[in-house]
Amino acid sequence: MNHYDVIVIGLGPSGSMAALMLESYGIKVLCIDKEKEIYNLPRAVTISDQGFRMAQLAGIEDIYERNSTTLGGAYFTDKDLEIIGGAIDLNNFITQNGWPPSSLFHQPYTDQAIREKLLKTNVEMLLGHELIGINENENCIDLKLHNLDNQEKVELTCNYLIGADGGSSSVRRILGITQEDLNYNRDWVVIDVELRCDNRLGDCLIQVCDKERLATFVPSHLPFRRWEFIIHEHEDKDSFLEDRKIHELISKWLQPSEYKIIRKAVYQFHSVLAEKFQMRNCFLIGDAAHQAPPFMGEGMMSGYRDAINLSWKIALSIKKNLSSNLLQSYELERKPHSRFVVKNSAGIGELMEAYAEAENPEQVPSDLVDKGYGSFIIPNLLEGLFYKGKANKSKHSGEIFPQPILYRNKKIYKRLDHLLGKNFAILSKTPYEISDENQDYLNFLGCSSLILEEEYLEDNPWLESFMKQEKIYLVRPDRYIFGSTDSSISLDQLIDDLKNRIGI
Repeated sequence: MNHYDVIVIGLGPSGSMAALMLESYGIKVLCIDKEKEIYNLPRAVTISDQGFRMAQLAGIEDIYERNSTTLGGAYFTDKDLEIIGGAIDLNNFITQNGWPPSSLFHQPYTDQAIREKLLKTNVEMLLGHELIGINENENCIDLKLHNLDNQEKVELTCNYLIGADGGSSSVRRILGITQEDLNYNRDWVVIDVELRCDNRLGDCLIQVCDKERLATFVPSHLPFRRWEFIIHEHEDKDSFLEDRKIHELISKWLQPSEYKIIRKAVYQFHSVLAEKFQMRNCFLIGDAAHQAPPFMGEGMMSGYRDAINLSWKIALSIKKNLSSNLLQSYELERKPHSRFVVKNSAGIGELMEAYAEAENPEQVPSDLVDKGYGSFIIPNLLEGLFYKGKANKSKHSGEIFPQPILYRNKKIYKRLDHLLGKNFAILSKTPYEISDENQDYLNFLGCSSLILEEEYLEDNPWLESFMKQEKIYLVRPDRYIFGSTDSSISLDQLIDDLKNRIGI
């Protein structure tokens, strides 16, 4: 019977990210998927600045760069497409992660390129197989699979199982993990088109607050565009898949001769969260763990965060035989963060409904406005593998450390995240000293050290603001800050705390 360090069920974006990251750490990985080919129609369309930085970690940022367009902005409009609020101009803006806040891509292109990259790695794949059984014992996890071609049964074992198999997750179902409903369930029709005309629709995402029918326009990577329209309870959902109806819905923007429909689907936009993200050595990531309405464009990003967060912890657990505390921090960190994304994605939908019903945008309650606009800001992590176990603003624990970047003439010349390595890293403006014992521990973890000289800080306001405080930062493999020094905390004390949390 074949045995693997990790088996990943589901080879969509989240599963592929987990596989790439684990393989980069030298972990023996098998990916299993029911489908033999990638899905050839777009679903996710948005990648954030943090998404690009996570793609850098996996070595796939070039795939997204080749196949994406920067989002110019976002705003809410009335039924006549007049702006009523929320205008955000994103042009020429680079975040602390070293990328534009949001970009739009065509998923079939990126998925195919990522699959081709996976095929060039040591990741093994078993396609056309369905998971039918999980049995975890003291030594390993036994899996039973069904070969969909010849109906034969296949048995495998692994140390860790990752369920990345989507909203209808077999892993979640077989483990008996229930879901919490966060009370946003609406039917929407999603329409993707390929333009047959010059692009005159702009590069901004538009939330149309029309009480007759809420809508969202997404300026996908050219030549593609997307619309989403709410379907009311009394309406026939199937009728929204008829070309005649689609032409009517899009008539505010384009005439039928100006586009080709490439995808049309009715979805119930859900807000749900798995009650558990982990059962012993079985984990859920991506849509298997959480599903949100698409208004924030953060669904795939949340899956990427899950994959990045979990992969380095599993790798350290396998390679260094560290304590279970390390893996238990996965749910502790990711579940509250995912809850925020799910609830606040729904918050944008609720704000659209409020704007649509109000005669004057100023009449919309401030709490709804704050919740809706606050949804665009992704929070730091709050609790988990940080100094003293919790985020701390003065220590920057739970924040993302800015990406070191070299600028030339105020433009990005080179992104330097790779200098931090794939393990822990220490960043300082000046050389530092620690005990021999702690230096040995950092060597054991494969910790990198980077002295950030002036050339790294020039024209980089994010990094400069961090480093002008003369602190030394201990940064995790996922670029979140474990903690930083100050007058009361030395680097040795930070490292001692890290040892206590993840073991030796």
